[in-house]
Amino acid sequence: MHDFIRCLQLICLLVFLSLTSFAQTPISGKVVSEQNEGIPGVTISVKGTTRGTSTDASGTFRINAAGNETLVFSYVGYVTQEATVGSRTDFTVKLVPDTRSLEEIVVVGYGTVRKSDLTGSVSTIKSDAIKEMPVVSVDQAIQARAPGVQVTQSSAAPGGGISIRVRGANSINSGSEPLYVIDGFPVYPDNGAIGTSGNRQASNAMATINPNEIESIEILKDASATSIYGSRGSNGVVLITTRRGKEGQSRVDYEGSYSAQTIARNIDVLNGGDYARYLNLLEKSQGGSPRFTDAQISQIGQGTNWMDAVTQTGGLSSHQLSFTGGNKGMRYAVVGNYLDNKGIIKNTFFKRYGFRLNLDNDFLNGRATLSNSWSFNRTGSSNVATDRGGPGGIVITALGLDPTVAIYDQNGAYNYPSYDQRFNINPLAEAMEGYDRDNTNRLFGTTALTFNILDGLKFRTSIGADIVTAERTTYYNNSTYTGRQYNRQLEKANRNVSSILNENILTYNKQVAPGHNLDVTLGYTYQQESNLFTSAATRDLPSDDPLSVNMQNGSKPQIPNSGRLDWSLQSMLGRVNYNLLDRYLLTVTFRRDGSSKFGPNNKWATFPSGAIGWRVVNEKFFQNSGLSKVFNDFKFRASYGLTGNSQIPVYRSLSGLVPYNYVLGGGLVAGYGPNRIANPDLKWESTAMTNIGLDLAFLSNRLSMTFDVFSNKTTDLLLDVSIPQSTGFSTIMLNSGSLTNKGFEFSTNYKIVNNKDFKWDVSGNLSILRNEITDLGKSTPFFASSPSGHLGIFGSWVEASNPIGTWKGYKYTGLFQSDEEGKSFAAKAGYPKYQDTNGDGKYTADDYVILGNPNPKFTWGLNSTVKFKNFDFAIFFRGVQGNQVRNLQQSEMGDGVQKINQVGNILTDSWTPTNTGASRPVIDGRRDFISFRRSSFFIEDGSFVRLQNVSLGYTLPVQSKFIRNARVYVSGQNLFLITKYKGFDPEVNNGGQNNLNRGDDYDAYPRARMTTIGLNLGF
Repeated sequence: MHDFIRCLQLICLLVFLSLTSFAQTPISGKVVSEQNEGIPGVTISVKGTTRGTSTDASGTFRINAAGNETLVFSYVGYVTQEATVGSRTDFTVKLVPDTRSLEEIVVVGYGTVRKSDLTGSVSTIKSDAIKEMPVVSVDQAIQARAPGVQVTQSSAAPGGGISIRVRGANSINSGSEPLYVIDGFPVYPDNGAIGTSGNRQASNAMATINPNEIESIEILKDASATSIYGSRGSNGVVLITTRRGKEGQSRVDYEGSYSAQTIARNIDVLNGGDYARYLNLLEKSQGGSPRFTDAQISQIGQGTNWMDAVTQTGGLSSHQLSFTGGNKGMRYAVVGNYLDNKGIIKNTFFKRYGFRLNLDNDFLNGRATLSNSWSFNRTGSSNVATDRGGPGGIVITALGLDPTVAIYDQNGAYNYPSYDQRFNINPLAEAMEGYDRDNTNRLFGTTALTFNILDGLKFRTSIGADIVTAERTTYYNNSTYTGRQYNRQLEKANRNVSSILNENILTYNKQVAPGHNLDVTLGYTYQQESNLFTSAATRDLPSDDPLSVNMQNGSKPQIPNSGRLDWSLQSMLGRVNYNLLDRYLLTVTFRRDGSSKFGPNNKWATFPSGAIGWRVVNEKFFQNSGLSKVFNDFKFRASYGLTGNSQIPVYRSLSGLVPYNYVLGGGLVAGYGPNRIANPDLKWESTAMTNIGLDLAFLSNRLSMTFDVFSNKTTDLLLDVSIPQSTGFSTIMLNSGSLTNKGFEFSTNYKIVNNKDFKWDVSGNLSILRNEITDLGKSTPFFASSPSGHLGIFGSWVEASNPIGTWKGYKYTGLFQSDEEGKSFAAKAGYPKYQDTNGDGKYTADDYVILGNPNPKFTWGLNSTVKFKNFDFAIFFRGVQGNQVRNLQQSEMGDGVQKINQVGNILTDSWTPTNTGASRPVIDGRRDFISFRRSSFFIEDGSFVRLQNVSLGYTLPVQSKFIRNARVYVSGQNLFLITKYKGFDPEVNNGGQNNLNRGDDYDAYPRARMTTIGLNLGF
């Protein structure tokens, strides 16, 4: 009995000790860096359990744990630490940086690499830079952030088109936009193919993607980086990675901002009184009588400012709510967004509603992962006719319309002044009464299954879809120019685009022996796209209300239009990365593509590349020399390879059929005939890329620099070549000709100060590019299609030894000072004088010379951020130097010949017998204005320096268990511009994504200046 009692006491003691050891007590503490700064977001878990928490904004935490349990502290970029609780209830843990894991990981095609192992030319843009200023689309956020990447906003309209060139244009006629790869899904940003097109500038295909969802952007530029995308890699590749959930505490974040928008620069035109004086001079030059008396002119005064009438203060409102988090087996990121951009021209807006779900689930004890990356965005826009000119062009009409006429008549109805006696129009009526609405739905994403087969061996299979439905309704009532012509017109257009992608990727990444690291990627992909378009129009409708009419209400239906385009692409790919002793790097890549777009004799092509790297910094001789005390990184890179361009219209290798009418037996018979000659040998444009680079880092990695020199040569250009008319056709598309792009890139980042209370970073980049058409092969030099037929001007001139996009015409040399001097040229005193190139005493096409080049000599960006305690400040400049812009707007309203309104200085700067030193020709309605428009007079310097963004923020010292962080900020975008250009803005391109009509400014939607207030909250 005594032994039983002693045994019972021993059992009770053990139970008590066990209960004591497992009793959970509140533990608190703080996790700090080597500089004793609190680290937010550190994961603290109780080892062997599912219990855990994370640090708040100041690095503090609270958790319950027993004395015999162990706390695990983990955070990306730091060495994981463990600490036994014991009797302590308060911890201060200092995390030590993990130099290997801290090294930046760069996303490349079908994988990732350490930046130190990178052999290709890749630029990275992080989410912090994207969010520095409000943008509608991701391509706007790239501007001047990466060397070698030129971003041009073709139209400043809400949701307007963007064009990007990575290391220049590698084609004359084919698409030259980079390939976008969003979470692994390739997308080509063809603005015309995504929207419903029509009588205005194409919208921005990438505006259907929310830029605030993005975690990082990598831009692949050389063959080592892009050849794994084969036939779609020659124009560069933009890899976009969206935000994903991480294991740890769940987070809720809100980001909101509002921006007020006004016209950044206006164009000075004649007021009412001065316009009346101008018309009097025109009438006198043509032998007529003055139209206005002095008394009438004094009564007119300032007259009507049509530009003020059609513009307003715009606004950009953006809101986003995101939920992120996860545990060991599941991670999630749910993002909802709303954007509303009211344009600075009346009745223009762009709206976007969106939702994203990124979900990762682990199963089979972590050996498999199911990943979902899906988004849905709906955009809607209201548009007016800009960026195209012609009747109804809002901007050019508002600038050039008669200012002596009021907007409304005495009865309150619209007045319709004459525009150069060609048509009667009221730009305010065009803006307010015209109805042009787009609605686009885009479902986009992938579902992927990843298996960890063996240690280092993974297989990933995925299925993805990009489904776009777009609809557009336009209605012109009788207050508009088109509506009055046809007694109202209704048009409806629809587009359905579906792209399906399957990828199967096998990767092996392992240290196969000490100092030997091998990374192998093999894959097979298949993508298919179908693009359907339909449109129908009707005229002679009974009502001016666009919401009360349907297609059947029109008594004059027009011939409907429809089309279908289908293509598919099969690919096999592979890449080997080999790292020897962390000093010698080798990358070999290949891709074999088969495309339905090309001729049956050339449907398949192979695109290989090779690259080497030498990390000199890890060589013993380098370390022993003392240079290791100066350099933290010193790496040479070199690459060479082939990439292709498959962005040509579908079916161009085939002979299509179109309807024709024939007379047979005295009657009209309908039939079909070919519309072109088939070319079964049509093949890819191929670009050979050579790149040599140098990466340097100094001062404990506080200062880094990257240098790249590159040379790209594109051969087998796809051009329409003239053929004998006896064939029944005038041209055939052939592979003919070549061009080159050569340049230099430099980027740097310097952490000038980096301590607890004060941080100061400066980063910058510089790009130099030279483009040249080296050979046209069987094609002859030609003028591209004109950007405006009624102006009488040519498109760009295409000829070997010139860059793409150059203009050719008369070189303006001054003014004739007497009738005698200009006699042989059929010119009078004050008429423009041009270079008589062949010396025959008359002006003909033989006198044309190269007038200008829209391609800049160099571009640059400079960004600086300062953080002082809770304040942060950022400023961002960018610039373009050495390019020209053809000011077609001024060629129409600055020629001194037509009766439209003119630029504001035309009365003071035009030649008269008493003002012989004038800069402009004499105001004379008899003068030849077509030759003047084709001259260098309207080719202007397009160089500029722009303050792109400046912001000031303050992080509130919030100490709450409900609010993790709170930041308020104010910012300004496009606050000032330094340029000699006389238009709204030198950064304009009416040609959109077209290579051959870049740098033309006509009827451009004005660029806005923005001031922004914003709030970021974390819960």
